[in-house]
Amino acid sequence: MSPPIRKSAARQDWVALARRAFQSNDLKAAKAAYIEALSQDRRNAQLHYELAVVLAALGEIDETAVHLTRALRFKPHHEEAARRLSRLLARFAISEPGRLDSFGLKAALGASGVDTQPVAETALAHLSTTERELERALRDTTAGQADEAARRLLLNRTADVLKSDLLMSALQAGIVMNPWYERLLTALRRVLLLEVAPERFQDRALYAFALSLLAQVWNNDYVWAEAEAETHAIDQIVIDKKSLLAGDLDMARRLLLFALYRPLESLLAPHEAGECNGIRPKPMREVVQRYLASRDEEQRAAREIPRLAPFTDEVSQRVARQYEASPYPRWQSLYVSRPGAMKATLSRYFTPERLAFMDGPFDVLIAGAGTGKQALQSAIAYGPDARVLATDLSAASLGYAQCAAKRYGVNNVEFMVADILDLDRLDRQFDVIECLGVLHHMADPWAGWRKLLSRLKPGGLMYIGLYSATARANIRTLREEPGYPGPDCDNRTARNWRAQLLDRPAGTPGAELTISRDFYTLHEFRDLALHAWEQHVTLDEIARFLDENGLAFRGFTLDPLVLQAFAAEFPASAWPGALSDWKAFEQARPRIFEAMYRFWCERLPPA
Repeated sequence: MSPPIRKSAARQDWVALARRAFQSNDLKAAKAAYIEALSQDRRNAQLHYELAVVLAALGEIDETAVHLTRALRFKPHHEEAARRLSRLLARFAISEPGRLDSFGLKAALGASGVDTQPVAETALAHLSTTERELERALRDTTAGQADEAARRLLLNRTADVLKSDLLMSALQAGIVMNPWYERLLTALRRVLLLEVAPERFQDRALYAFALSLLAQVWNNDYVWAEAEAETHAIDQIVIDKKSLLAGDLDMARRLLLFALYRPLESLLAPHEAGECNGIRPKPMREVVQRYLASRDEEQRAAREIPRLAPFTDEVSQRVARQYEASPYPRWQSLYVSRPGAMKATLSRYFTPERLAFMDGPFDVLIAGAGTGKQALQSAIAYGPDARVLATDLSAASLGYAQCAAKRYGVNNVEFMVADILDLDRLDRQFDVIECLGVLHHMADPWAGWRKLLSRLKPGGLMYIGLYSATARANIRTLREEPGYPGPDCDNRTARNWRAQLLDRPAGTPGAELTISRDFYTLHEFRDLALHAWEQHVTLDEIARFLDENGLAFRGFTLDPLVLQAFAAEFPASAWPGALSDWKAFEQARPRIFEAMYRFWCERLPPA
């Protein structure tokens, strides 16, 4: 117990006491001392941050978030505060988001090396409780009056809430994953197209909001459905390209409205970014050039990705076509961990002796890397000694990943277009193989897994992700419905079917998909519910494969609260738990593996 201190003590004395108490794990005393110190120095970002660390250890989640946002308010470039805030918001829902500091939230949205998606979602929740105009609009939207709410916010004047820097930053940095926000934003888009007079676009605030809305539709890959009137209006838009590039303001307005509904590439090729210098106004020009330049870079990178061999498997060809047309996922931000942090993470699953190979150069395969989010996070977390090869069926996806690797300065990863079925052509073996969300998109997942095993070194580690037959039962039900559009449907049909699911009453088949994070972008929605090919597996099948192939199960990657619940229910099932017990646990909670069975295993030495 720390010695008492006078209430009149100087700030530095309270800080010293707080730090001593924290080091001795006297968290309550540390909290009290930090609060006293802050009462004398409320604008001290570091003290807010240190108090937040204490509050997190005490499990006071809302208060932790409050002080992290205050730290960012007073020091916007406090990177560790932004990282902690993002990780906290990714795991926990804040019960009173209105208490968070809006300036701190905006600072976190602009931080580098931070996953901004959970911050963006929390920022929208904050705004819905602190901005009366928005609160009323969302309430009206819930009552089926979204268009009336949108007109009130936009038609004759630009409402103050639409001028909010936090709102625009959230739309630009994340994906809207709230049905009521989506309904309101689609109504705002509809009013912009069908009802707002051309002269209203002289309002800079309106233009700025429209550009933020454009960023959002790019982020969500045009997932929002449109009414027939909108489709007709878009079809009637005529844009003279020469006038647009010469600076015609009305052509730029038309382009903005068109781009809110249709890909920009249908009017301007990515390689034409340099020819758009004359577009006015300047904010529109900058947005267009940045978008086109990014797409051009991705396409050039895709053409340069080496290929292992032509695809011969029919299912592989079908899946490749899907991801070439719709790279998955088009992520917006990346959580950057400390280089080498993966060894500490893996210590939960493996003994120090098994991880000794990580003390020197080692090889990692990411099979089915897609657009590279997992591959880059792994490459960073494994550290500079890791030589990472990331493969995928889709060159377009890997082009996206290659550009992201360059943007984040990740130099220890290389990319290759390859089918898992052809990996035995590689003259290379790996200490670690990660393959998440890929094997169940193969004609024979077990054959694919065996191909991966052929590339695994003796004693190597594997991280596998497979669809659960229990958790995916709802998708099988949807596929059997008469109105199921099928994986080859066009984007408009996919959007319209998704809109039907969005409007289904709770408890009806498909309505539960709206709580899935994959529901809110078009490429992820296709992966969720309209995939070209997928199979589902059971824990019994996984257990049998592990046993037959000399692999040992070493644990699922799940939220700690889920792991605690399993341990409480099966106290005799020592970590990582018997798969037969996990089967019983899943039967009582059918959605527990909704995000796949994700688990670590290792190759056992020969008997």
